Amino acid sequence: MTHIVTVDGGASRCRMALFTAQGERLARVIVDDHASLSMGVDAAWQHIQQGLANLRVELGYAPDWLPSVLSMGLAGSLREQERGEFLSLMPSSIDARLCTDGLAQLYGASAGGPAICLAVGTGSVVHWLAEDGTNSMAGGWGFPVGDQGSGAWLGLRAMQHLIHCYDQGGQGGALCASIQQRTGTSVSQIQGWTTQARSSVLAQLAPLVFEAAESGDSAAQQILIEAVDHCLHLIEHAPASLPVFVVGGVGAQLSSQLSQRLGERLQVSRGDALSGLWHLATQ
Repeated sequence: MTHIVTVDGGASRCRMALFTAQGERLARVIVDDHASLSMGVDAAWQHIQQGLANLRVELGYAPDWLPSVLSMGLAGSLREQERGEFLSLMPSSIDARLCTDGLAQLYGASAGGPAICLAVGTGSVVHWLAEDGTNSMAGGWGFPVGDQGSGAWLGLRAMQHLIHCYDQGGQGGALCASIQQRTGTSVSQIQGWTTQARSSVLAQLAPLVFEAAESGDSAAQQILIEAVDHCLHLIEHAPASLPVFVVGGVGAQLSSQLSQRLGERLQVSRGDALSGLWHLATQ
C-alpha cells in the first residue's frame, strides 16, 4: 500500500497525518514544536522525525517504517538555501514533496479548486489559485518586517500599547493588566521580556487582545480593527472574482469581522492543510 504522510509545519507546531493513495486518513499526530525552515533546518527535520515515530507507534508499524511519499507544507520553504539543505536530509526511499504551508492550506480549503486562502496564525499570508490554474501569493514576508494582522503582530501591537501606557504614567485598561500578568510590571521585567520575544512568543499574547476587546477595552478593539484592515489588504492582491477561505487560529477569530466586509465571498473551508497536501501529492 502506498502511504502518504502530510506535514503542516509552522512556527508554533507541526501537524502530521497518514493517508492512503485513495485519500483515507489513517492517523493524525501533533508535535508541539516548529517545523519552520526559517527557524532551523535540522530542528525542523528532527520534529518531523518525531512525528513519524509517533505515527509508527499509533499504527503499530515497525520501528524502521517510512512512508512512500512525504508531502510537506512548511513555513520558510521559499528560502532556496534552507530548502536545499532540508531536502538533502531526506532518506532516498522517500518521495519528498515540499511547498509552503500557505499553499497547502489553500488546496485543503478549496479541495484543489480556484480560490483565495488567507492564512492568519503566528504569521499571515494569502495564496490564490486562479481559474487558469496558476497560483500566486502575497504577504508571508515574516516577522517583524511582515506578517501584519497575524498573532505575532497582535502581540507586538499589544506590547507597544503597554509601553505607551507605561511611558504616559497611566495604568491602561484590561489589555495592559492582562499583559503585565505575563511580562511583569517593572521596567526591568518588561525589557527583559520584550528583548527576547520571538514571533511565536508574541503570538501567545494574541488571545489576550481578543479577550480584552470582548470585555470592551477600546485599545484592544482598535488593534483588531487594524488587523482586519491588514487582512483585507492582503486579499486585495488576488483576483476579486474568487471565493475566499480564511484559515488559522487568528483567522478563525477574525472571521466574523471579515465576513462583514467580504459578504458571500467568504466561504467555509472544505478541508485543512493536511488534506490539501494529499491533493498536491496525488495530482
